[in-house]
Amino acid sequence: MEAQRYLRIAIVAIIVIVILVAGYGAYINEASRRHIDKMAAAQYTVLPVTRAGYRDIHAVVKDVSITTRALWTIDVTAQYEGVIQTVQAYVGQRIHEGDVLATMTNNDLLASIASAEADIEGARATALNYAQTAERYKYLVEHNAISQQEYDSAVAQRDAARAKLENKIAQRDLVRAEEEKMIISAPQDANIIQIYREAGKYVRAGEGLFMLADLRQLNAVSVLPHQKLLELLAMGDHFIVQIPTHRLTHKAYPFDKQRLPSDLKLNQFAMKLQHIYPSADSQSDYHQVLWEVENPGGIMEPTYYDKVEVLSRKTIRALAVPLACVHGMEKDGKASVFTLDNESRLARQTVTCGISDENMVEITGGLREGDLVVVATPADYTEGMKVEAREYEF
Repeated sequence: MEAQRYLRIAIVAIIVIVILVAGYGAYINEASRRHIDKMAAAQYTVLPVTRAGYRDIHAVVKDVSITTRALWTIDVTAQYEGVIQTVQAYVGQRIHEGDVLATMTNNDLLASIASAEADIEGARATALNYAQTAERYKYLVEHNAISQQEYDSAVAQRDAARAKLENKIAQRDLVRAEEEKMIISAPQDANIIQIYREAGKYVRAGEGLFMLADLRQLNAVSVLPHQKLLELLAMGDHFIVQIPTHRLTHKAYPFDKQRLPSDLKLNQFAMKLQHIYPSADSQSDYHQVLWEVENPGGIMEPTYYDKVEVLSRKTIRALAVPLACVHGMEKDGKASVFTLDNESRLARQTVTCGISDENMVEITGGLREGDLVVVATPADYTEGMKVEAREYEF
């Protein structure tokens, strides 16, 4: 009886040991499998990919330097010497013909006017006295109280006094005409570009007080690489110039927001191509381009701007990939991208690029719609590497 009891205990112990050994073996197998999977996964780099597809893109040339100039400038000068009393304009102000820009004063001129007024009063009193004498003599001569000669002499004196009065008035008017030159007015519609003299300063006749220009339209000059110029020309002759915002938002004077085009941003301006030198047909590496820029709000100034972007107004529907996919762009438009073969290995593919905008580049050869293309820098991978692709929509 006792022997059977020990036998049952031994059998149970053996079963437990077998179960434990089997469980441990299963655990080891699972842990090994996970480790192998982990090691296998570690052998593949995860890379973002996208598919080449048709998108609306426009041509963009970045990092352009551009110099803008007003179509014309004129100086408003002092017409008479004196001291500037008030300046009623500010730099950047849009003015209209006849607007008062400044006032001047000249003490000598004021004294001359006062003296002329006094001379007029004296001449007027004299003329009145002679007129009364002539009237009295008329009565006397009619009653034979005086001779005709005496009356004629009184009339002559009266007429001479009147002529002298008119002469004094004319002299006074000439002086007042000079006084009118103390008011400086705008000769035509324009923008104030520069103020040469401030209130309290003495100026001579002919000295400049203000520089005026019409900023609603500007000429601009830039230099573009040959290939980039051809890309722009393929999109027509109407473009947009985009100035870095910080170059426009720290202006010292306000601008006319009401005149801004509704289809453009604050830092964008419509621009039309005017002239190219040398011509685009030549094989010159660079071309000087003359533009005509619309600046209705007067935000852009006649100055030098760098880090400018030139964008085509026209867009095209083209096969394209993100700019980050394309590497080693050459002058002839040749570049390379990385695609995936059937074994998910990286393969370098030569492509031909067309126009490009801020995000996308046109592919005119080397890819088809739907082809997977890697969106990452080549420093993260090498050709022939097996990778895990993670597709994104760009």
